[in-house]
Amino acid sequence: MKREFPTFRVACAVSIGFEEVREYLTSLKSVEIVDISAALKGDWDNKPCHGLVIYASQFSTPVANWIQKQPLKWIHLVTAGTDPLDLLPIPEDVHVSSSGHLWSCTVAEHALGMLLTLCRGIDFSIRTVETDQWSRDQVIPRLRRVKDLAVLIVGYGRIGSEIGRTLKSLGAKVTGVASSSRTVDGVTVHQLSDLDALIPEADVIILTLPLGPLTRHLISRTQFALMKKTLILINVSRGGVLDEAVLCETLVNGGISCAGLDVFENEPLPLNDRLRSSPNVLLTPHIAGFGERNIEKAIAVNVRDNLQDILAGRMPRNQVHQKPY
Repeated sequence: MKREFPTFRVACAVSIGFEEVREYLTSLKSVEIVDISAALKGDWDNKPCHGLVIYASQFSTPVANWIQKQPLKWIHLVTAGTDPLDLLPIPEDVHVSSSGHLWSCTVAEHALGMLLTLCRGIDFSIRTVETDQWSRDQVIPRLRRVKDLAVLIVGYGRIGSEIGRTLKSLGAKVTGVASSSRTVDGVTVHQLSDLDALIPEADVIILTLPLGPLTRHLISRTQFALMKKTLILINVSRGGVLDEAVLCETLVNGGISCAGLDVFENEPLPLNDRLRSSPNVLLTPHIAGFGERNIEKAIAVNVRDNLQDILAGRMPRNQVHQKPY
């Protein structure tokens, strides 16, 4: 599919790295950038656009309706998640690419940070010391070494395998679950249908899989009932992969030890949400992917490279497929 228009107009709504994206894309011949940040609030520009650079979280029914009216050839998501696209009609002839791989190592580090915080009782220690307590007797029973843990990583793609490699090097026993069975860097990865059989042996469960029809509320009442009371649960994927209401019940009832959550079914997390007051929960506001130095430039270069593929009539190098996880 070679360029069919004298000017290839790209609508862009990203806030992180917008100027860098503009710089790199306008360096290409006959490419124009249109800032549609205001359009997402309802003030649409009538200029026809052939490309769209956007966060997956910005997808909505108005955006989908706008897409249907455009001579669109390409959509690029600068973030890792693609699940909103599953719910909205995207024309079959539109290529979709993603910069998701740029965030993988950072998300993996965040999950590891949560695990170490919970293993060492750092969150609990901070809370007790802030209230003038010196609760060594309460903290010490919570402490664990990574080398003694059996870790089940649900979703063994880029992020899951990065976490798995690191934990394996620290001596943990690592097992994976994915859409298909395989072996990755010495780690046995089971198929998703084996999940319930693997849960009872896990000391830690880390969720790093995409949200879709098969994974929505994958972790619910049945799965929580299979978990050890000492289990640590970490979710850095999508809030919808676990049933938050059942998680709250489980935490209150002592069904598991603790949880670390960076993602939620409703974001921002409402002030009156039970998770905010649930015991033994470490919460972060969906920031796991951030912190990479010069990420704005990396995104801009990746967007440019994928657009160059489109302009040359090639499939974009980071085309989004239904990939194993």
